[in-house]
Amino acid sequence: MRTAAVGNELVLRRGLLRLGNFGALRVIRKKRNGIKGRKHFKKVQIYRKLPLRLLSRLWGHIHKAQLPVWMRGPLLRLYIWLFDCNLQEAAIEDLSYYSNLNEFFRRQLKPSVRTIDQQHSLVSPADGTVLHFGKVEHNMLEQVKGVTYSLQTFLGRTNNNWWLSKQTLNNSKPADDENYQQMLLENPEENELYHCTVYLAPGDYHRFHSPAEWEVLHRRHFPGELFSVNPGLVRCIQGLFNYNERVVMSGRWDQGFFSMSAVGATNVGSIRMYMDSELHTNLPGKWKGGLFYDRVFFNETQGTGVAVKKGEIFGEFNLGSSIVIIFEAPRTFSFKVKAGQKIRFGEALGCFVEMDQTKGEDNEVTETPEAVDNVKHKEE
Repeated sequence: MRTAAVGNELVLRRGLLRLGNFGALRVIRKKRNGIKGRKHFKKVQIYRKLPLRLLSRLWGHIHKAQLPVWMRGPLLRLYIWLFDCNLQEAAIEDLSYYSNLNEFFRRQLKPSVRTIDQQHSLVSPADGTVLHFGKVEHNMLEQVKGVTYSLQTFLGRTNNNWWLSKQTLNNSKPADDENYQQMLLENPEENELYHCTVYLAPGDYHRFHSPAEWEVLHRRHFPGELFSVNPGLVRCIQGLFNYNERVVMSGRWDQGFFSMSAVGATNVGSIRMYMDSELHTNLPGKWKGGLFYDRVFFNETQGTGVAVKKGEIFGEFNLGSSIVIIFEAPRTFSFKVKAGQKIRFGEALGCFVEMDQTKGEDNEVTETPEAVDNVKHKEE
């Protein structure tokens, strides 16, 4: 009986997701009928009134609840069936090992099932689906083809030395739309800003990795809504990623500006960045639009931030969501993916046509016991 009851939680959860999606779909229909502006805003406000944050925190408590050993197999097999998880890739296939749903969500993979592509400069940070990619144009990014959101709103205010100190961050003034995009570029004469979004479904591997070798200088946490980021909704709700809670990790790589952002969603219990023990997401309480919390990783004495390697484990979601990469690169940069393509972490996203051909062969990802211990230490 208890197994059936807990199983019903998963079925109920799918129903709650559909309920939230229904509110958004009403916005979609209005937009398709040409009704925009104030009416669209009102529909989004109605969607906001759904208790999505409360449901997400409730789901967070549920997935951390300890499960009796006899219940683990039946419950997790139901979850695997509902969300098409690939248990054969898990480092531990024995379902009785996972004491709660959270441990299963953040399961590790076998070292042999993923490789990091060394022939390309940029790889996928996660298992998921490529929603959209391309150049940032006129200070706007695309969630999917034709549905945009503001770069400046997504990243927040900045200046040329935005990572140097909290005082600088607090005193910096928003650039106008024309200057903001250019302000991020270290080499605006030769480079462009690019972006790519990968959607993680509930059944995907929930950890994410560094997509490149880069240096993290700054973290910015935006409290916000927890709207669903299901591709069907992302196609139709303008600026969805700017409504949602998100964590923006920014810095630089050898081509200039680089950022990787984790976007929250309905039933995402929390977002974790292993290098940042101060980060706490999906907290109760109200917030004002535009509010954010900063942490600077740049060490002024040493002149460095936190160096991360391509493929290095970086953080996790407690349920599927989206990763947005925004980066500076030469005009010779070329994406090697298609919108809607399924992708696994470590697979190529793109390269510099003239530069990457001389690099070596693929290397296997190995999660040694020492590496796993390091991850656990970071999480603590």
